[in-house]
Amino acid sequence: MEYPSSLDRVLRTTTIVTFLLAFALLIPYGVTTAAVLPAIGLVPAFISAILSPLALNTSPRWSWFILCMDTFNAVFLFSILMPFFIITASSMGWLSNGTIMLGTYGSVPLMIDLCIHAFFVLRRVFQACRGFSFARTCPNCHTHIGPRIAPHKIHVSAEKPRNSSEEEALYQPLDAPKYDDEGRISSEAGTLYRPSVDTLGSTETVVKLI
Repeated sequence: MEYPSSLDRVLRTTTIVTFLLAFALLIPYGVTTAAVLPAIGLVPAFISAILSPLALNTSPRWSWFILCMDTFNAVFLFSILMPFFIITASSMGWLSNGTIMLGTYGSVPLMIDLCIHAFFVLRRVFQACRGFSFARTCPNCHTHIGPRIAPHKIHVSAEKPRNSSEEEALYQPLDAPKYDDEGRISSEAGTLYRPSVDTLGSTETVVKLI
C-alpha cells in the first residue's frame, strides 16, 4: 500500500476543517436570506469531508474512484460559486452589509475546497500526460523511435566472407601446430577465425563457430 504524502494529508484534512467553517457560516446566511445559494455548497463540502479519510486510507486500486469524486466536487463547487457571485453582485442594493459579509465569508471555505479538488485533478492529469510519450526508446540499441516509424533492421552475418584475396588477407590463423592454407584451424569444436590487427576496430570482424 502506498502511503499518501504529507501534502496530501494536509490538504485532505483541510477539507474537514472547511466543512465545519462552511456549516457554521452558511446555515445562518441561508436562514437570513431564505436563499439556496451558497448554502447548497454544504453538500459537496460534506462529500469532501467524508472523502478525506477514504482517500488517505484506501488502496491504490481505488485511485480512479477518488479522482472521479474530486472531479465531481470541483465541478459541483464551481457551479455553485459562480452563480452566487453573480447574484450577490447584482443584489447588493437590497441586502444588508452584514448579510453580504456573512455570505462572502461562508463562500471562502467552498473556494478552498474547490482549489484543493482542482489541484488533485490537475495533478493526476499532468502525471498522466507526462507518462505518455510519442517517442519510444529501443531497449537494445537505445535508439529513439518515433510513432509509425519502424526501426532499421541490422542484419549480422555469422558466415565467413566469400573467397577473395583481399578478404582472406584480413584473417590470420591462431597459433596452432596444424592449420590449412585458408587460414583455418581444425579442431573438435569447429573452425575458428581470428581477425588480424588491422580489422580489430572494423565492424566487419566475423567470428564463426561451426
